Amino acid sequence: MYKIQVYLPPESLRKIRKAVEQAGGGKIGNYKGCMSWWKVRSSWITMDGAHPYNGKIGERTEAEEYILQCRVDEAHLPAVVSAIKKAHPYEEPVVDVVKLDEKSFLPV
Repeated sequence: MYKIQVYLPPESLRKIRKAVEQAGGGKIGNYKGCMSWWKVRSSWITMDGAHPYNGKIGERTEAEEYILQCRVDEAHLPAVVSAIKKAHPYEEPVVDVVKLDEKSFLPV
């Protein structure tokens, strides 16, 4: 099992949530579409050669983003990462993939 996090602009939240769910992400037991998201403030400096979604070459940009997080099983991981990248408006989306320890799933 894996946890995926992706940074995205607020206006893309619904589209990326749908893409993740359709690719098999966010399933926990008898539930689907299990995801969390929260607002963050991010900054970056766009360098020469970039084609930014937001910002200008050589300038620091600050913007509100969301971090979307969900669990994904190994079988669906490639499809979910691919779906995120396809649906995402950024030239270089930040997608974090973390392998979860088996101890996370032990019964209480």
